[in-house]
Amino acid sequence: MSRRLSAGGFAALIGLAVLVSGGAKVGVAEPMRHVSKCRLCQKCHLSPMPPPGYEPATANDDGEAGALTAKRRLANTDSDSTAGEGMAVPKATPTRRKTGPAYDAELDPTVPIQFKPSSYQPRRQRDAQKLPVCDQCYGCEHNLTHIASATNFLNNTYINEKGATSSWIFKANTNMTPSGEAVVKLYCLPIAKRPGAKIPSCKPSRIAEIMRQLMAIDKLSVECGFTDLVPRMWLAPVKGIVPDVGYPIDWYGLWMEYVDGISLENLLHKGAPKRLPLPVIADLLNNKLNASKVVRGAVFDLLTSQCDRHAQNIFMQEDGNIKLIDNEACLQHMWRNCGFDSILVPTTQKQEIVRLANHFVLKLPVKPGTELVLPKGSADPQLLLDYRCYLPGGSETMGNSYDKDIAQCLKKITDMTPKQVRAYFDFPDVRVATNLHTRAIDMLTHGFEWAAKYGAPQNAVPKRYRLQPKCCKLAVKGWQTKCGHTWEPVWELPKGNPITGREWDKDRPDTGSYEGGTFPEDGELGRNGTARGWSGA
Repeated sequence: MSRRLSAGGFAALIGLAVLVSGGAKVGVAEPMRHVSKCRLCQKCHLSPMPPPGYEPATANDDGEAGALTAKRRLANTDSDSTAGEGMAVPKATPTRRKTGPAYDAELDPTVPIQFKPSSYQPRRQRDAQKLPVCDQCYGCEHNLTHIASATNFLNNTYINEKGATSSWIFKANTNMTPSGEAVVKLYCLPIAKRPGAKIPSCKPSRIAEIMRQLMAIDKLSVECGFTDLVPRMWLAPVKGIVPDVGYPIDWYGLWMEYVDGISLENLLHKGAPKRLPLPVIADLLNNKLNASKVVRGAVFDLLTSQCDRHAQNIFMQEDGNIKLIDNEACLQHMWRNCGFDSILVPTTQKQEIVRLANHFVLKLPVKPGTELVLPKGSADPQLLLDYRCYLPGGSETMGNSYDKDIAQCLKKITDMTPKQVRAYFDFPDVRVATNLHTRAIDMLTHGFEWAAKYGAPQNAVPKRYRLQPKCCKLAVKGWQTKCGHTWEPVWELPKGNPITGREWDKDRPDTGSYEGGTFPEDGELGRNGTARGWSGA
């Protein structure tokens, strides 16, 4: 004999079932969309299937607009609409017609998937607009979070910089590091990084080429023993949503080891709520700075022709260690008019800006009726990252005295041809491989200083600076830092336009006084400024 429930009892039972099932309807599982079938998703579950109480949305629930496959994304790389406020993907640049079929990396079976342009191609926004905004979805593999907005460093709080690049950087879960965390840099994300900023443009084929360059640099770093200085990098898919935005990501990213600490720029200029006291900064740089890593950093920057080594791209750690980040502007792959530029190495513009300040080095105009007053007496703390301060026995030159692993690496590179260098490290083209090959020969044959002064690739004459005395200790005098020992640099600059690298073309006097690339200490070679073919060391 069956028993009947009263209406109230039935309702109570339904309520209990709903509570146990997390809010799902009894007897009818809630449909949940895959993240690829949402225009935006506020919460994405890290699972290939919906959580208990939900079932995958049916074809009818999904509607006609589903996730685009890689082939469809490749065939539809243009975009004429946005996915929402502040989102867009630029139209592909039209190419000129050529006789015969043009080379297509997508069709080349020898090109790995991580170097194909489609691996960096977001979905077409016109199609994405047809999809709904989802409160929840499933199908994510990575929980992306913003890099912490603030870092505690030596008991002081620092607001982390967003960086000048338009690319987005997140922290993500991974099994590739002992900590289970890594930093992932995403290119081609069609969202403005800052309020009011333009949507970043992106050319996936160019991004794929840059990724190949970075993987070659990573292999070089391993080969030459720089992994204690340069964070490891790898390429892998990213499947997640942009935190606080919900934009779905399903393409490759650049993954990197997470680096503790803060940038040197942040340490010296952007401390919040206030900068560390100058005596604390002086103690860190005078007594804790890892001397051997400064020297190795200078070698890495010259060998790889780094052109963007400023204070934002040097991370300081509390124990005095340094890490070199953002190393893609190298070997003239991105900036063909730059030989190398690093605050770690004298003769470069960035090092001169540390010594004299940007206003003086770039020869910017002063207000009418005022004089150009040189900053004599003060010393920027960044001067202590001059590699010459840490050479054994107080030597002024490194010459050929490289660490064993670096010397072996240089020898290995010089024994190859440029084409072999390209193939071994898998550089995107033989031109950048030739630059590495030439630099390695110069550094091994003639020594570090010769390669910095006369080697190739080489900066334009108005951007080649003479060596100045080193400042290797800071002294705090009131509100400023001075050199803690006798220091008598010459306040001079090369003639010419320091921005374009060409002859002086302004309607005001050129403040330069000597021919760039000439070094009096080298005698005849220093006077005539010629480099190639000289056999002296």
